[in-house]
Amino acid sequence: MTYLRSFTTAGDNASATVVVFPQAGAGCLRLRSTASALPSGPHLLGVQMPGREDRLYDSPANSLSEVVDCISAELRDHVLRRPLVFLGVSLGALIAYEVARKLEPEGAGPRSLVVAAARSPEYWGSFPAANPPSAELTALLHPSVRDSEIAHYALATLRSDVRLMAGYRVPSRPLTSTSLRSVSGRRDSVATTAQMSGWRDRATHYQGHQVIDADHHEFMDQDVLIGILSAVVFEADPCRMVRG
Repeated sequence: MTYLRSFTTAGDNASATVVVFPQAGAGCLRLRSTASALPSGPHLLGVQMPGREDRLYDSPANSLSEVVDCISAELRDHVLRRPLVFLGVSLGALIAYEVARKLEPEGAGPRSLVVAAARSPEYWGSFPAANPPSAELTALLHPSVRDSEIAHYALATLRSDVRLMAGYRVPSRPLTSTSLRSVSGRRDSVATTAQMSGWRDRATHYQGHQVIDADHHEFMDQDVLIGILSAVVFEADPCRMVRG
């Protein structure tokens, strides 16, 4: 199956194609409600990793490079029609960043990349992703899931996603044509503002950091997503973003 899911009509007048990369263990189908509330203009896509929702029975990906290659191949058709904007949440931010790195040399990179609630790439250089600590994985679960009947399934999906980062090598060169901005949550104890500081070195056109009133599990919530996207896609005043 393909990785991309479309949630809005890709009209000829669409201002941009917005691609949302959800956090580890999560699916993208909740973007349906976001699409209905999003101001008209962008074409909204979500990235659906194997092993969840409508890909529940698909085998996990074998490597990060496999995921990046597949998503990049699907996106090449979209970039010919309108600019790309990436929004990656947590581990999804790392995948979005690697897809941007893959597409840039071809002249097909995104116009903008927003990384949200995501520790910067150098963190993964020392993280034991091949055998991630259970405590780290549990912290990534939504509180409502941790003690539920689906906790075991959710942890298995998380583990398969995190294992993609095993052996990750931090790129030596920054993005050069893609502007990058980072967003952290004031109540986020999983990926703090300090742990995201390294993103400033990941792009020549770094646009700065925003702190919003959110915890780690709220970045895929409709209001938070729309607030972030409005500042990027619609070039709104960043002060309109949700703040505490």
